[in-house]
Amino acid sequence: MKILTPSAVVFIIAGAPMAFANDTFDLGKITVFANKAGQQTKLSRTGASVEIITTKQLRQAPEKTVAEYLARLPGLSLSANGGLGANTTLRVRGLDGKYIKVLVDGIDVTDPSSTQTQFDWGGLTTSQISRIEVLKGSSSSIYGSRAIAGVVNITTDQRTRKPGTTVSGFVEGGSFNTVQAGMNVAKQGKRGGMSISLNRIKTKGFSAHSGAANTEPDGYDATKLNFSGDYKVSDTLTFGFSGLALNSRGSFDEFSGDGLPPYDEFTTVKTRALRGFAKLQTGAVKNTFSTSYYINDRVSHSNGFATPFSGTRSRLDYTGVYASSNILTYTFGTDWEKETFNSGTDRGQSTIAGAFGEVLYAPNAALDLASSLRFDSHSAFGGNLSGRLSSVYRLSGATTLRAVASTGFRAPSLYELNSTLYGNTALNPEASTTLELGVEQQLGGGSFIKATGFYTEINNLIQFVTLSSFPAPFTGQYQQVVGKSVSKGIELSGEWVLSDKVNLFGNYTYTDATDATGARLLRVPTNDLVMGLGAQINANWKGNVSVRYVADRPSEFGTVMPDYSVVNASVSYAVSDRAELYLRVENLFDADYQTSANFNASRRAFYAGLRANF
Repeated sequence: MKILTPSAVVFIIAGAPMAFANDTFDLGKITVFANKAGQQTKLSRTGASVEIITTKQLRQAPEKTVAEYLARLPGLSLSANGGLGANTTLRVRGLDGKYIKVLVDGIDVTDPSSTQTQFDWGGLTTSQISRIEVLKGSSSSIYGSRAIAGVVNITTDQRTRKPGTTVSGFVEGGSFNTVQAGMNVAKQGKRGGMSISLNRIKTKGFSAHSGAANTEPDGYDATKLNFSGDYKVSDTLTFGFSGLALNSRGSFDEFSGDGLPPYDEFTTVKTRALRGFAKLQTGAVKNTFSTSYYINDRVSHSNGFATPFSGTRSRLDYTGVYASSNILTYTFGTDWEKETFNSGTDRGQSTIAGAFGEVLYAPNAALDLASSLRFDSHSAFGGNLSGRLSSVYRLSGATTLRAVASTGFRAPSLYELNSTLYGNTALNPEASTTLELGVEQQLGGGSFIKATGFYTEINNLIQFVTLSSFPAPFTGQYQQVVGKSVSKGIELSGEWVLSDKVNLFGNYTYTDATDATGARLLRVPTNDLVMGLGAQINANWKGNVSVRYVADRPSEFGTVMPDYSVVNASVSYAVSDRAELYLRVENLFDADYQTSANFNASRRAFYAGLRANF
């Protein structure tokens, strides 16, 4: 196992990636999703580990997809089975996608029909996204099942909240015959407004499989629509909605390589989702009622066979927030959710009802405490209790201490339970415990350093176990790994503002993740380092360069996974105050590397585009 030396770590630690030299760390940055109350809270007043990504950062980043950008953050990594549109998994502190809840404009977009309920990051690009919050650590007491590693909240609303109508758009083209374009129209009035965004991307791509005989490119074609709006009926009542629609077609390669000729291997996806909500002020209580529906229809075509997968999620929520003073805030509520899964003869459904409470307590100007408790009743597994305690203490104007203790759970997915070939009806929920301890030091002028130690243990981890004793076509089964699986490590991050035009950023994460048998969890690097530089070259030119170094990954099914470094860069030129030209270069030095065994990552690629506001 390779570990970076302490002297190297001291030299390289730097923080959450910043896109501009003048976009420095700001204690006034807020989090909305760290607590159940859903109120705006300064990052300096929450004990939770939260990363905030803004529109500016996403626009100036060299990375094309959200997953690639998020992999720049401390504690996050990714693996992909090819290029754009290929199956892509995000990991938080060594724990993969089945432990991460993903929300887009308040809608849970994890797929109930996938083998392990999770979100596929492969086709989500950074365009037309306003804000991303990443909440790290077990958060089941706030978000329910699956929120063991964390929660990613994505906001696509492009409204400026200033009265009037705004129109923005972009067009981009580049390597692998890639073309992308999008437009957003937003209108804001005195009582509310709405926003609608349309995005189209098409790429010929490159061969997903790395085998010498696999030369057929695997492309991706997708059209995405997002919309949201709200209307204030009175001083006490507001109605709102959000929704999304996605149609996509992506080619892929099996683990063994290209499919049998003349067949093509591809997956079509049709996703629809809609959420409606009402906010009602009754005395001192802020009430929020919401309902949402999500459906994902996916058909996988391989070697002449078409396998359908369909998953739905219906959800009802109520949350009440009562602030008795500036010192105490009480949050309470209940929710209900139904998920269904259908894949030919394989099908199943489950319901889960939850009740929760949270107390935020600020006894003085230096200390903030938060506690939350949640009880869930699952139709197949009965009751589960989860909780979280967090604290943040501002030791001085420059030093902040944080501590968190929390529990979480993950109910087995409908596929894990009901698949004819691989399912296991004897599975039980996984349970987790997470501990965090962190310190942050402001260095003045926007510079800072931060360190967070984390420890998560999961009881009864569910894994796919290959068994040679199984008769064909049964090659294995989802089974419980008895005992404690542990992911532990440290995140070091910071930023140095070298001048009013240049800043240095980066982070380093050390992760030790093993299952109950002591075997390392696949695709989790021990050492993950990011460094970069943002510069305001002059009034019109801006630049950004980052390097990511990944070291010491476990072998995958006998394939050794080498260390790798990849450098990305971008530059932009403001043609006017309404238009900007930009150039992105991915894999600047044309490194040959893989994030998943036997699957290619992009070689050097160039993308140029124009953004404009009207």
